[in-house]
Amino acid sequence: MRRVRTAHTVRAALTSATLAAAMLLSACTAADPGGATPEREPARASGSGAPAFVLPDELEPVASLSAFDACDDYLSYVKDAALQQVTPWGLGGGRHGVMESEEDGSAEMDDSAAADESAGAPADAAPVEGEDFSGTNVQEAGVDEPDRVKSDGERMYVITESHLRILDITGDDPVELGSLPVREAYDAQLLLDGDRLLMTSSAYGAVPFAGERLSDLLPYHGGVTTITLIDVSDPTDPQVEERLTLDGATLSSRLVDGVARTVVRTEQGVDLPWVHPEGSGLRAERRALEANRELIRDSQAEDWIPYLVHETADGRTAERTLLACDRIARPQEFAGLGVLSILTVDVADGGLLPGDEAIGVLAGGDTVYASTDRLYVATTRWMDWESMDDRNRQQEAEHTVTQLHGFAIDDPTTTTYLASGEVPGTLLSQWAMSEHEGRLRVASTVGDTWWGPGWGRDGPSESVVTVLEQQGPELTVIGQVDGLGLTERIYAVRFMGDVGYVVTFRETDPLYTIDLADPTDPRVTGELKITGYSAYLHPMGDDLLLGVGQDADERGMTKGTQLSLFDVADPADPQRIDQVTLADGSSDVEYDHRAFLHWPATGLTVVPYQRWSYDERTGKEDVDSGALAFTVSRNQGIERAGELSHLPQLRRETFGDDAEDRALLGDADIEQQWVWNWAWQGAITRSMVRGDRLLTLSQAGVATHDLDTLEDTGWHRFDR
Repeated sequence: MRRVRTAHTVRAALTSATLAAAMLLSACTAADPGGATPEREPARASGSGAPAFVLPDELEPVASLSAFDACDDYLSYVKDAALQQVTPWGLGGGRHGVMESEEDGSAEMDDSAAADESAGAPADAAPVEGEDFSGTNVQEAGVDEPDRVKSDGERMYVITESHLRILDITGDDPVELGSLPVREAYDAQLLLDGDRLLMTSSAYGAVPFAGERLSDLLPYHGGVTTITLIDVSDPTDPQVEERLTLDGATLSSRLVDGVARTVVRTEQGVDLPWVHPEGSGLRAERRALEANRELIRDSQAEDWIPYLVHETADGRTAERTLLACDRIARPQEFAGLGVLSILTVDVADGGLLPGDEAIGVLAGGDTVYASTDRLYVATTRWMDWESMDDRNRQQEAEHTVTQLHGFAIDDPTTTTYLASGEVPGTLLSQWAMSEHEGRLRVASTVGDTWWGPGWGRDGPSESVVTVLEQQGPELTVIGQVDGLGLTERIYAVRFMGDVGYVVTFRETDPLYTIDLADPTDPRVTGELKITGYSAYLHPMGDDLLLGVGQDADERGMTKGTQLSLFDVADPADPQRIDQVTLADGSSDVEYDHRAFLHWPATGLTVVPYQRWSYDERTGKEDVDSGALAFTVSRNQGIERAGELSHLPQLRRETFGDDAEDRALLGDADIEQQWVWNWAWQGAITRSMVRGDRLLTLSQAGVATHDLDTLEDTGWHRFDR
């Protein structure tokens, strides 16, 4: 009989000399972060006397979660479910719905009010976010979101392809103070609180401890996340304090009052060595299927729970399962065998090793949204898509629902499950959710949106706005309006107080205004149909709304980046009062709101763009990138303030100032090298205000500009 292996994915991935030696120990079974390196701890019940996964009361409606009593209960459930789904190739890839959405509502404050929010330090002691410098463009005031760049107004912390870099931004020229190497950090994200950074990344984006070689770090291995706590009190010598490596991929994080919640999704059966057919034919598949069934029957609870390894700078190591069995719950309706975990981390105090405050749900997760006291995770209802043909998939898509799980985060020491509910269809991103006055508003698209337009089929679809209210352990639907954008899908959502704005698109772009003043009776009050679409909406004050998206012709073919200024003073009659199009352009803002900057003090708005075109007649490519700076007003519309670019500086560095050198651009080989090596490297991805300067950031470096004139004032080139 083939036995289930006991070395977990994370443990197998950790190959540094320190961990290799630690894993030879076998005497200890408890995960003591303060003692010697322990051997793997089995899946466990809560061991500190803390309460297990507690439901708010005894009611158990269809959508609510039920806690597992113990590991035997948990193991029996997952074994039964896995045996029904296993194939000759093991369990499927853990896909939990029609689409993967996110990284992933509205700011209930306008920008002028948000400017009063501080960075957490007294105004006379440090620069104040919103007054002296701009922070990350977030969905909710007081809820910070992870990004590749963070700042405290004096220093900028930037993740580039190979380093975490710390720059002094108080002068004309940014000065790099210190750095840490980061291995392949394409997906790394930062949160900042005081003198500590919390960095999340894939395992191969790990930051080394002092003196640790990159070759000592985790090998390339999918489905593993690292969470790193970095002390930046001395910006010239940043130090890694702790590192937590665990099974799964980070969906997103949120930081409220110095406490971070990180949501990690681990796919089903991560530790089981699934067998594949050896050869072709029915007998090979039958043998593989039976071997996989035997693996499931032989499995232990720990094989179905995420595993972790915790390391500290002084060499201490602990490893065990992430969650106790009774800290995991399941929806009443089967939602897959993946585990959705929420970790609570006090960034200022440290302590990455989770205790009994960690909480898990036996379900997938697609989208994360948080207010200052609530966190919601949305997951499209689990279906076995691989077993369906195209026709059945289309039919199921029309009946897809999204489950919503709500958690309380007002206690800085823990995260507590509150309630669950569901809405029809699928969500676009985190902007599809918004909490207001204790109620959750959700915009979703129902129907054949992904097998319809653009895929050669015209399946039915419509969009819906649903209002839910917590009633015991259930998020109950108390109001709903449907019929938005028939045959279309949602491209942008923004909720602001008692009003919601929804953009749908297939060939034209209806902007809907939703009156949510009576949550039990939401109503569409206005509709504006125009060509193109907005993918991001931002309030600009004075009843103006700015949309960033794509212009399009009447057939729905996109033509380039489009800025649309809407007058929404009359909810029943929204109007577009100005429009700017960048032909052949696209903008990161269309899918990443953190790339957008609006500075209320001067009215300056900055939107990065990239342009690519190809001349079929000459075979020549034309690539350009930069950022468009502008202001908006009711009377003047969208007024260009200037265009910012890192490319002129990179051209000078590459070809010099001599005209003869610049003429080398006429050489096709050199020009092609320029296009691919520098034009994309120099694409502006973020911008921020610091005092009287505007800073723009690309993978190539950081530039400073005069805030009033936008003239270049300084430049720092990143070492590669």
